[in-house]
Amino acid sequence: MAPRVLVPLLVAVTTAVAVAPAAGAAPSPAPTTPAPATSTATDPAAQAPGGTVAPAADAADHLPDGTVVEEVPVTVAPAASSDAGAEQVAPLRLQDVPDEGVVADDVADGRVLTGPVALDGVQTVGVTWDAGGVDPADVRLRTLTDGAWSDWEPVPLADDAPDRGTADAERAVRAGTDPVWVGDDAEAVEVSLPADAPAPDGMALVLVGSPEVDTTPVAATGTADADLAALAEAGLPARRVISRAEWGAPAQVCTPSVASTVTHVVLHHTAGSNAYATVGQAMQQLRNDALFHINGRGWCDLGYNFVVDKWGNVYEGRAGSAQAAVVGVHAGGFNTSSVGISMLGTYTTTTPSPAVEDAVAWVAASRLRAYHRDPAGTVTITTAGGQNSSVPPGTTITLPRIFGHRDVAYTACPGVGGYSTLPGVRARAREYVTPSFVDAGVTASSVRVGGQLTVRARVLGAVPWRVEIRDARTNVLVGGGSGTAGHGGTASLTWNADDTTRTSVGPGTYRVTLSSSDSRVLPWHTTVEVTGSLPAPPSVAPVALTGDLRFVPITPARVLDTRPGAKSLGEAGRVDVVVAGVKGVPSSARAVALNVTAVSPSRTTFVQAWPAGGRPPTASVLNADAGRSAAASGVVVGVGGEGKVSLLNNAGSTHLVVDVTGYYTTAGSGGFEPLAEAARVLDSRTGGGAAMTNGVRRTVKVAGTRGVPADATAVVVNATSVVSRGNGYVAVVPSGASVTATSTVNHLPGADVANRTTVALARGSLDVAVVGADAHVVLDVVGWFGPGGDGRFTPVQPVRAFDTRVSGPAVGAGQTRTLPVRSPAVLPERARTAVMTLTATRQTSGATYVTAWPTGSARPATSDMNTGRRDQANLVVVPLGRDGAVDLYNDQGSTHLVGDVYGWFD
Repeated sequence: MAPRVLVPLLVAVTTAVAVAPAAGAAPSPAPTTPAPATSTATDPAAQAPGGTVAPAADAADHLPDGTVVEEVPVTVAPAASSDAGAEQVAPLRLQDVPDEGVVADDVADGRVLTGPVALDGVQTVGVTWDAGGVDPADVRLRTLTDGAWSDWEPVPLADDAPDRGTADAERAVRAGTDPVWVGDDAEAVEVSLPADAPAPDGMALVLVGSPEVDTTPVAATGTADADLAALAEAGLPARRVISRAEWGAPAQVCTPSVASTVTHVVLHHTAGSNAYATVGQAMQQLRNDALFHINGRGWCDLGYNFVVDKWGNVYEGRAGSAQAAVVGVHAGGFNTSSVGISMLGTYTTTTPSPAVEDAVAWVAASRLRAYHRDPAGTVTITTAGGQNSSVPPGTTITLPRIFGHRDVAYTACPGVGGYSTLPGVRARAREYVTPSFVDAGVTASSVRVGGQLTVRARVLGAVPWRVEIRDARTNVLVGGGSGTAGHGGTASLTWNADDTTRTSVGPGTYRVTLSSSDSRVLPWHTTVEVTGSLPAPPSVAPVALTGDLRFVPITPARVLDTRPGAKSLGEAGRVDVVVAGVKGVPSSARAVALNVTAVSPSRTTFVQAWPAGGRPPTASVLNADAGRSAAASGVVVGVGGEGKVSLLNNAGSTHLVVDVTGYYTTAGSGGFEPLAEAARVLDSRTGGGAAMTNGVRRTVKVAGTRGVPADATAVVVNATSVVSRGNGYVAVVPSGASVTATSTVNHLPGADVANRTTVALARGSLDVAVVGADAHVVLDVVGWFGPGGDGRFTPVQPVRAFDTRVSGPAVGAGQTRTLPVRSPAVLPERARTAVMTLTATRQTSGATYVTAWPTGSARPATSDMNTGRRDQANLVVVPLGRDGAVDLYNDQGSTHLVGDVYGWFD
């Protein structure tokens, strides 16, 4: 029994993208006249990368009025009736197809065909089927026009597929033929298949139609899509690019994958009709191809990145391709890092015009120049393989930088005529990119401290060049050089990971820029990593720490800043900071009050501080993570050998900034007195007040108020940045002092963060200001220094007093935990107030606060630390209860608490 083809009444409207008509179809002669004046699309236009890829959308919501996208399932089945040979002449409208489908008999030469299906508003047809199974053999179709059937024409199987692992490949992608342009005049279509060949599962006839686009906006406006302006930045002559909005592209149905770079260009033809006579018809054909790609094949978008019509007009293809390395679907196994440019039409026997060749060269040049590629050079690719690829997976192949689809697939694309233009396209594209840096790179992307690498690029044209190497975290210039290279020459500079004084820079990321004084030359940028740590300074002899010290406040002064010399600290990197005999601190100082800031840490880390010459402690004074631009913490630490304090970074790399706010000496007159309860002297939120803005200074009277005597010389203050709107810091300084020279607490955008420090008073007042983003500020005074203070300070080698990670459990929400501080191993019996770093770690809540106070007293209304799902440390100066312990309260979630003691007041 002869097989028959059933066309059931199943119509699915989805979103679509089309490939192009069959390569085997004879093209209509290409017009020799330019595009109609209404399009102005033959004007040159430029594009360059930049911006982001458009998000996925529901294409069905954005189709032009009159768009037709229909999917008619096709089933090959044994004959079920005796009417063999009866050919149906009247086209069957879709709404009239019975549930059991229409029947087509074996008509000739062992073939079956569908009954004629009416094409109402349809210009493009194609056949699709389930991917991964058998492909149909020898698909043919014919169309009915003015009552006469055309000859049967073969419909080539599509020669393109997504790369493995891309967004397109993750969709329910279907295999298919090329879309075939049948035009507006076709009334019906029939599809013919071999009667005795296996038929694929899920076969469907896809019908696509759309109205012709009004090209008036193309003539009346510039490039409507601002994203295309990026192409003009490539420095090429300006050229008109028709945007997706102008040609009526359907919206993407998923966001396509984006590669890290562009390395090559693949030239195609759509294998469609060359008979389009206007730009509007070209747009219509392109839009139908896009609809077929999306609806018929299941791709995210049109497969090509750019399309060029027969007059040389350039069309934006897959969304985002002008700004980024958007991965298309046009050359399976070679899509990633490519730009797919397709010539609209068939160029099997027809040769593209000079205008088309120039337009293709211009697009290729604009995209390759953006990534510093030589259009006339070569590229080496290791392919993952793909549908219809002629290169086996895992094969490494060297190809021209601009090559034809047939070089990597079993296909004739871009046709004999199209392929013949490639030498001219490469030469013209190179002319477009000259002068340029090409094949730029570094000999190593990572070197150890003191290592060496070379920056090198080939030069097209005579180019003066300059290399600059800067610390990526601070933009500090650390190295570079300049020269001039002739055409085909090399710009080259060797860097020994050092600064302009020829001393090694610290670990971290460094930005390399190769530029030219010739404005036509596009700068090249990359980053390199310096790893390891700078050599540790020589060890110094330890000194005995002495007690019975009084405090002398000073205007904050910076004693260390690793940023200007790019001397960042690496993992276990140590620096010894001179703190005595400098910046107003006498050589007789025995302890100092410091504010330590970690700037741009590369990963989560902590910083330790101790008297130089002593053993590094297990205690830390500061915790920071890569998500913060800066994190600060106050510390009071004894002065070690040679008047130095040692600092050590635990992990990754970070810059360190250290400010001294006062010192302790036996000759001072300022004793310490804690307040019975912290005094809130500023809260910018009070009364619904506005956040403090950049540069606005507030003077806060402290002496003579809230339990602070009139003759107080300094205060210990907890400064909190509350829900800042960006990066910046809060500066708390003696009244009248600079607020830009030092910082007190660094913003944590969108969160609360506190730091405790010691601030001198000027005329009984201090000033507070926000530098950078707006933030509310809260100031709580916890104690004061002055002639009436009795407490004298004794520094100790840092020692851990408690750690709930060891003693357990974590402190829960709303819980208070009593923890010991005074003990023979930590503090003597006469210690009345502890100076320690309190660290919160392993929090379960996104926001919480911790309060510390002496046992036996009521919990104060203020907090000592704000944190949330991050390690956070803060200086705490807290009186001890009679039992030598402190109470600690955690507000939300649970957290572990660690206390490290640095000294005590009697």
